[in-house]
Amino acid sequence: MATDFAPNFNKRPDPSSALCSLAAITAHELSPVSVLKSLEDGLATTFGYILLTVLVYDAEMRTLRRIFSTRPDINPVGGTKPVTESDWMKRVLGRGIPYIGYSREDLESVFFDHEVLWSIGCESVLNMPIVDAGKVLGSINMLHGPGWYSPEDIPTARVFAQLMVPLLLRS
Repeated sequence: MATDFAPNFNKRPDPSSALCSLAAITAHELSPVSVLKSLEDGLATTFGYILLTVLVYDAEMRTLRRIFSTRPDINPVGGTKPVTESDWMKRVLGRGIPYIGYSREDLESVFFDHEVLWSIGCESVLNMPIVDAGKVLGSINMLHGPGWYSPEDIPTARVFAQLMVPLLLRS
């Protein structure tokens, strides 16, 4: 992917506190609202985002269902979208490999609603699959300004995603 800007790979704060809080809540809390609020707060502190969504993947029906959104005005909870055969789908939902889009062009190549995303300032994305025993259950999707996410963010984002497994198994 060619880009015409210098990526903004900011040094991220220590995620320990946010991860510990989320782990405690997922271990003891049955409320999806509490778990998702803790995820929202932890990801905001650790990475930052303009838009955060959590999606559940139904491989049989080939759909994604949104169970959380920080912008329900443009990405409503409960909304579904069909999963089409694409390189992004094969990577993220098929093999469980994270995807980073660094630019507007990258967003355009994977999101049909890229113009809506651009209109709120989103020009990069980190799609982190939520995986249980090799099966993709869904994804966490963080979007921000250009070049916001980097490969160095993936290990920490993966821990956040794995803490969502119990919630998605109950969804």
